[in-house]
Amino acid sequence: MFETKNTKGVESDHINQTATYLGDRLGRLGFIVTRQPVEHAQRLKLFSVYNDSQPRKIILVLSDADMDAMLDLKCRGESPMRYVQRLYRQFRTNVQ
Repeated sequence: MFETKNTKGVESDHINQTATYLGDRLGRLGFIVTRQPVEHAQRLKLFSVYNDSQPRKIILVLSDADMDAMLDLKCRGESPMRYVQRLYRQFRTNVQ
């Protein structure tokens, strides 16, 4: 599930809205695509969503810089999925 936000930053309401969509029908992995990287307070909110949900819900934030990095990988003939996998592993490591 992808949610796009053409805003300067991700707010807690954006995270709550995305978390509400996640579940049996759409899956438990969601992405928020936005202009800027997520700030510390919102990162803690993302961790809170993960820790407070059963089964676990993971929301990854992709900024313009992340999109550029994935496009660069694709242009070099590499898979952008590796980049997403790395973000996923970083999230799981940091949330603990």
